[in-house]
Parts: sequence; structure tokens; C-alpha cells
Amino acid sequence: MIKKNKIIVGLAILFILVAAEVSWATPSFRVKLVYTVGEGEALINIARQFGVSVREIRELNSLKEDEFIRAEDKLLIPEHHEVVDGIAIQENINKLYQPDDELNNYQLDVNQEYKVKIRKESPRQEIDVSNLETLDYPIRRGDNLYDLAREFNTSIDILKELNELGDSGVIRLGDTIQLPINNLSDKEVLYHTVTDQEVELLARIIHGEARGEPYMGQVAVGAVVLNRVIDSFFPDSIRDVIYQPRQFSPVFDGQIDLTPNRTAYRAAEAALRGEDPTRGAVYFYNPRTANYISWFETRDVVVEIGNHVFAR
Repeated sequence: MIKKNKIIVGLAILFILVAAEVSWATPSFRVKLVYTVGEGEALINIARQFGVSVREIRELNSLKEDEFIRAEDKLLIPEHHEVVDGIAIQENINKLYQPDDELNNYQLDVNQEYKVKIRKESPRQEIDVSNLETLDYPIRRGDNLYDLAREFNTSIDILKELNELGDSGVIRLGDTIQLPINNLSDKEVLYHTVTDQEVELLARIIHGEARGEPYMGQVAVGAVVLNRVIDSFFPDSIRDVIYQPRQFSPVFDGQIDLTPNRTAYRAAEAALRGEDPTRGAVYFYNPRTANYISWFETRDVVVEIGNHVFAR
């Protein structure tokens, strides 16, 4: 008697449809089904399970009329549109995605489980990019659409449509393309639009306010400046925030003109990448030296780092 559960459980072929983003040649692949004979099974029962004839099985496996099958024998199953436990096995599986593999035949053991990827070519859908906010981005060495799409929280198709790149999606060093910023936070947009001069100025204010403080305290000072830029109560640029009257002592005592050390530059870059030890603070002060201490004490303290208190 045939062990039906052996067939039902043993053969589980899952075809995963993967949407194609580029066109591939469409070879025709033939799939060979191999069945392992179980104890007590006969050809007639196996043939019925796969919707083929005993003669076809014998011919495909070069079995003579008087030749018997035995347990653990391997039998090739003729390539029809068989149905096993409701799963259709097609004679030719088109567009089977196997890059760099030039084999024309694939052999599947009926008693095993397989996952076969099929690359399905589908018409490209229309993408509306008319409402996207964008920034100009100069292509740098090593840039590619995949990494840019991930960094800007968008898709490759949107980048292609936005920049009319076509299916090839070719970008070249020195080109300037449009990148969408709708899915970025305010700080992420700031990071992608900051100028070299603003990075320099941020490092200078960090050096003037926090040299000698722990590295994390220097990052925190930079974060306060950036938090102010994105806060509607303060000016909208790094330069305007730093030079807002009576806000930062290095501006009026001249320390803003000192050359920053390497740590200050590192702290500026870290703050621009989104590091914020202050958790959104827009004020900081040194309780031992600050003027207007009574006003600062009305603010909500978030954290103390080194000699500075950070508050909202």
C-alpha cells in the first residue's frame, strides 16, 4: 500500500514570485521529478499518484517488462502537468531565476522539500512623484541607487522615475540627481543639506563651549545647536542659531575663532548623523558660571553631562 503521507509531506514545492526590476532572458527549464520507492509500493500505484502510465515510467527509467522495483529505488517521473496534493508541476517552468547557471535541467527529489525562486516580469507601474519634496545630490564615488534608496527611505523605482533614469538606472560620478526627503526626519534632512562651512562653524562652537568636556558632552553641545535649528522658536540655520544675539559666549568673547581640535570635528559629525545625548534639549549651561541661573532653573532638566546641564 502506498504511503500517501510520504508523497503529501515529502513533496512541498513552493514557488516564490519575485518582481523583476530588470529584464532577463527567458530560457525554458525542464524539471526532473525523482521519486524514492517506499516499502511495498508498486508501479501501478505510483503511476496513479502522478497521473501517468506504468509504460511511461518503465520507458523513462529503462525498466524491462519483467523487472520489479524495490524499496529505496529512485524513479524518474514523466514530465506531464501532474498534480500532487493539489500542487501543479508544470513541464516547463519559465523565467526560473538562476543567475550564472547555464544548466538546462533541474532535478527535484519528490521526497524532499524545495523552495524555487521564479523571477516574474511585470509591467512597470506608473509612479507619481509630483508631490515629492527633493534635494539636489551630487553623485559621489561608490554611490549606487540601492544604497541611496535605503538611506533616503524610498525605493529604487521612485529614484528612477524622479530622475528619468529609465530601466537601466545608471548614475555617474559627478552627476547631480534629485532625492526625495518626504520620508526623512528634520535632522536627517539637515544632515544631507549641511555645507562644509556649517560643519566648520558647528565644530568651532563645540570647541569654544565644550573643549575639556567629555566627548559625549561635546556631541551634546552640537546636538543642542541642531535641535534649535529644527525648533520653530529659533532661527532656521546653523549659522543663524550660533550667531543669535546673547546665546553662546564664544561668539562674543572671540573663542568662536579658535581652530577646532579633532575631537570637536568628530563631535560635530556625530551630532549631524543624529546622535543626541540630550534627548532633544535646546538649552545648556554650567551651573557654576552661568548668568541668568534663576531663568535656567525654570527649564526642565533632561540630563547632566560633565559640567553642563541640558534642558528643554
